[in-house]
Amino acid sequence: MEAPENLQMLPGNRFTNSKREDLIEKAEELKINQSVHKDSDNQIPYNYIQSGGQFHTNTFMNTCVLDSLLAAIHIAAKQHPKINHLFMWDPIISAVQVFMDCGRYNEAKALWLINLDEKNEGEKQFMQSDHIDIRGYPREHLPNFLDLTCAKFNYDEERRSPHPEDHIYSMTISKFEHLGEVRALGKRINPELILVDVDGRIKGFPDLSITDDYEREFKLQFLLLGMMTETSNHMVMCTRLDGGWQLYDNMKNPLFRHVNIDDICAQDYVVHLVAYVNVSPENEKQD
Repeated sequence: MEAPENLQMLPGNRFTNSKREDLIEKAEELKINQSVHKDSDNQIPYNYIQSGGQFHTNTFMNTCVLDSLLAAIHIAAKQHPKINHLFMWDPIISAVQVFMDCGRYNEAKALWLINLDEKNEGEKQFMQSDHIDIRGYPREHLPNFLDLTCAKFNYDEERRSPHPEDHIYSMTISKFEHLGEVRALGKRINPELILVDVDGRIKGFPDLSITDDYEREFKLQFLLLGMMTETSNHMVMCTRLDGGWQLYDNMKNPLFRHVNIDDICAQDYVVHLVAYVNVSPENEKQD
């Protein structure tokens, strides 16, 4: 897969295309240099990605959505080799994963946002000042998955996208459409990851497992959950980890705590984004 086009200069944007390429090059060096600390197992370090951050002269603020999403996809890749392999096809996400592996969380955040600004050209821009406010919603980060997306279903466009005769829609994506806007990542014939922008459309906990018409099982891997109070909104992440469910909160110490489904349902969280991993054998035959 070819690398994305260079980031165009925007008014007030201090992060040029050269900065993005510098970060990609640094990630490649980290990947090659075996002396750099890199977790080779599935253990999550105690000092994992946390709120805020600093990149050169720039300060990150309100990072709960970004931190939750980066933690979620990083853990998914560590737990599922097929997801790790999928992310390697995208040079940006691959580099972000390297930074996460090496504990270089500020670089991971910066590269993610630099690329997101390119994808969102003409829309919301993040990297335009010394104080970078990343307040927002998970759906605003989904453009960074565009190059890995093989099919989408738009919940809000009168259920007309994609065409009903499209096999990936009728056989696979349609099984997720009750949750929200669906995007399948990977190969059309056998997508590895399903992301659903739920954005509060459902109540309670989503399906733990969904089976498509090819009898492939897609297992729920993580959820991004909104916490709303009278004074603030906050995003946390719930993921499968260590044989159970763990809740990640970038403002808490420790960052992770064991939870069960009843705990999540009792807290009145708003489900914003869910991810399902294809856990079926890759050699299954399809029509």
